[in-house]
Amino acid sequence: MLSKAVCLALLASNALCQQRALNQWPVVANPEKQVITSELSEFVEKIMKDGNVPGLTLGVVHSNGTVELGAFGRKTEDGDEMTVDTLYNIASCSKAFLASSMGIPIDDFVQGRNQTPLPPGLTDLFPGDWELMDKWASEKATLRDALSHQTGLHDFSYHPTDKPVDVTRRTRRLRPTFELRQRYHYNNQHYIIGAHIISTYSGMPYTEIVKERIWKRLSMTSSTFSPNEAALSSKLAQTWTANRRRILFWFSEEVAELSAGPAGIITNVVDMTRWLQTLLNADVDSVTNETIIPRETYDANTRTQSIVSTRLCPRMGWDTKSYQGHNLWIHGGEILGIHSEVLFMLDSGLGIVTLANGDGKNPQELATMYRIVEDFLGLDRKEFERILVTIAASRARSEDGSAQVADDVKYPSPLSLPLEEYASKYYDPGYGNITLCAPTPHPSDECADVLESWSFFENTTEATQQVLYAAISSLWISHLRLAHTDGDTFGVSGTYLFTNGYGKDKSPFTAEETGEPAASAEFWIIHAEGSSLVRDVALNGFAGEMTERQRIRGTVEETAEIWLTKV
Repeated sequence: MLSKAVCLALLASNALCQQRALNQWPVVANPEKQVITSELSEFVEKIMKDGNVPGLTLGVVHSNGTVELGAFGRKTEDGDEMTVDTLYNIASCSKAFLASSMGIPIDDFVQGRNQTPLPPGLTDLFPGDWELMDKWASEKATLRDALSHQTGLHDFSYHPTDKPVDVTRRTRRLRPTFELRQRYHYNNQHYIIGAHIISTYSGMPYTEIVKERIWKRLSMTSSTFSPNEAALSSKLAQTWTANRRRILFWFSEEVAELSAGPAGIITNVVDMTRWLQTLLNADVDSVTNETIIPRETYDANTRTQSIVSTRLCPRMGWDTKSYQGHNLWIHGGEILGIHSEVLFMLDSGLGIVTLANGDGKNPQELATMYRIVEDFLGLDRKEFERILVTIAASRARSEDGSAQVADDVKYPSPLSLPLEEYASKYYDPGYGNITLCAPTPHPSDECADVLESWSFFENTTEATQQVLYAAISSLWISHLRLAHTDGDTFGVSGTYLFTNGYGKDKSPFTAEETGEPAASAEFWIIHAEGSSLVRDVALNGFAGEMTERQRIRGTVEETAEIWLTKV
């Protein structure tokens, strides 16, 4: 029989929320502790106007059961007002539900309700399927490592057509960014795999586990994993980019299973306050006194797993920090068109959730949350004022619109070969095929489609621009743009192209500004017998920081995050 010690080592979770009737807002039982005041509402409305936030909903939970709710701005491009029951995708705030759910099949086995134990190591969970590229890391990696982002695996290799089992089997083909437990490095794959683990070992889909064992018991009646179900409710918020273009709801029904674990929950602030109430009550429903998630799971999830900085310590599904003598647990979520923030403070008996239907609106959400925290606890307005300064500086740069010119003007070295020589099909076992296209008089059918899509935004008929283009299969972007920077190196930008616009505005737009490339592609040129040819290409910069490979140095191939071989 699986030992209790092994079970406790596997538990990884946080908690849930209280059943409570919420049919008006603000709902305040104790006026002395009221948070959503007219003064706060005026502040929220102003910061939304200044930051181009279309709409925002707010929920505040007190340890005594008091719940306050507020809704601001618009829900649709027709001007329908935001309401507290408006549904949003909460993106990565979904991860805490996955971490909480992981304790359910483990506890079911301990209690004799489940005959299938969870092995302690990740390789034992899916023999022959899950592995990392490094053998030692594969043998030693645990579920705790996976859910606290310490496997060294980088993100972005999953595709919209993937099933969780595909993601599980692909990990062995991905170059590690860091060694196991060397460094916190965020990725979504292991939350996709986490949902696959729960489905496999509980005997029912992960989504059903959450619905039946968490949401149903807490009367979270509006929450769902189904975009179609949310849309049919007529309560789903429409979403906008940072540049005020309406955008589609990002996850389709076809990717609902894939996104369920890391980012797939659709809910509202009413349901989220029930989740927060139970978090404040150590995973026990304060109405029924029923334990929703095993206490060992709750304790494991609220325990620090690694230290990112002196201010931030990630846990499974949450980050935690000490702020002016108070501990808080916090996590944000963002996909194109929405942003969410969830925060709770066990020692202060306070929980807050904000949901916004605009891209990149976390500064406005965090400013609201920290103003509440600081005023509620009588603290100095340090973080609140710091965020306001950041918002003001960002707005000033945006309004200025002038490009910053570097003092040391760079004169790049030319390409070694004509641009069309770099255009080809390349392959990486972790990422699959990618075809780079150059402006040519007679492109292939595939490249003709790619160039036509980009032609809505720039001239793709002349090779003098020294730009390569590609369409890719990704959950987050549809196209890549590679612009020559120096020698045989290109800057890489990713975006999603809407050639026919969206909503009422049918003019073309991109979902993200391409801007200054954060990633790079360095082509490996072979010189032999008086001729030269492009062999392979190294992609770097996708990790967002210097990797262990780059720190120890080596050849272009050895230090590459992704090594694409020419087909």
